[in-house]
Amino acid sequence: MSPHRRSSVAERLALVGWLRTEPSVAAASQRVGFSADWGERWARRYRAGGSAALQPSAPTAPGPLARQDPTVATAVLAIRRRHPRLGGRRARLELAADPALAGKPIPSARTIHRAWRAAGLVATRPPRQAPPPSPPLPVAGADPHAVWQIDHQDHLSLGGVAAPVVLQSVRAPAAGLVVGADLFPGPRGAQGVPLDDVLDALRRGFATWGRPLALSVDGGLHFLGQPQRQFPSRLELLCAGLGVTVVAIRPGRPTDHGAVERQHAICDGFLLGPTYPDLPAAQTALDAHVTRLNTAFPSRARVCGGHPPLEVRPAARHSGRPYDPAREAADFDVAAVDRLLATWRWERRVGRRSGQLSFADRPIHLGRAWAGQIVPLRFDPTDRRVVVYAPGPAPDALGPELTRFPCAAFDPATIRGRSRVAIPPSP
Repeated sequence: MSPHRRSSVAERLALVGWLRTEPSVAAASQRVGFSADWGERWARRYRAGGSAALQPSAPTAPGPLARQDPTVATAVLAIRRRHPRLGGRRARLELAADPALAGKPIPSARTIHRAWRAAGLVATRPPRQAPPPSPPLPVAGADPHAVWQIDHQDHLSLGGVAAPVVLQSVRAPAAGLVVGADLFPGPRGAQGVPLDDVLDALRRGFATWGRPLALSVDGGLHFLGQPQRQFPSRLELLCAGLGVTVVAIRPGRPTDHGAVERQHAICDGFLLGPTYPDLPAAQTALDAHVTRLNTAFPSRARVCGGHPPLEVRPAARHSGRPYDPAREAADFDVAAVDRLLATWRWERRVGRRSGQLSFADRPIHLGRAWAGQIVPLRFDPTDRRVVVYAPGPAPDALGPELTRFPCAAFDPATIRGRSRVAIPPSP
């Protein structure tokens, strides 16, 4: 018997031959020189799979990068260690552009990812529940710039930049296009970023790509104002004057903004890891990355089919609705702003002692005859003033007009703010 010796294929085939003449598996195994247990095991395999089951098993695979040049294999693992959030497709582009690897075949993005997993550089994803369905886009059609999504990501820590950073991402999901990715100093998060800077970043997108038909926002402070929603935000009013409709997603449903949320992750994978001299240097690097995303990087967006967005949709280079910073004041549609303001309904309680109400941080005197009463207010587009009415006989009815007053927050110059992009009109 040879219990410790590995059997050959010829010996296994000999076992099969002896099984035809010997009365038992043990006797056939003894003829070959092995134990009865060995004979039982190979007899079962033969009955299940025939002669092919007697062949030796394939050797263990030497690894995804076994056939690659050692320099390339080392670079594949090194780039993931330097950029732990980088994806295989982005890594392949970086490796292809590396002068040290010039002329050497670069493995596919799938092979790169398999190599990272084999080296323990990629964590296994936990199973995820299916997200709720997104609402339909507010504007239908084939226009690649019909709707833009905008969102903020707070408290990013960039190497070499002392303070936390806020990332403002804008995306056109109908084209898979990255419209904008802007960095701001943000020690207090997005709400601490000056609103004029937020609007200027959006203006730069308008100037580069043209204006969209609609801008999709979440409930962020700079997008919709205070949670109480007592007034339209400056963003809503500015966009109305520029011919852009602001549409809010469902509260608590970030999956409605899936495209721009994925853009956050894409930008994070590029930004997090390297060290930058300062924030402007990080912005310069990010701008170059955005250009490559739109022109050279194979996009996973369904509309792109694995190709760069501008390669698939060259018409997406501009929406056809131009924005000229030098003409913003002249082209600003005040009538559209007034139509938006006319849809709002306000109510204010008159102070019991002062006989005043407060509107947009301005006290309005009505007199003690109205003390303690709740009065309705409306915007009148004819003279661009806010009108205070006496309570009507029904909840939605208006009584006689009590007074009217201008509101500085609704002035076109206040809405446009102090911009470093839009050129103010000459005095």
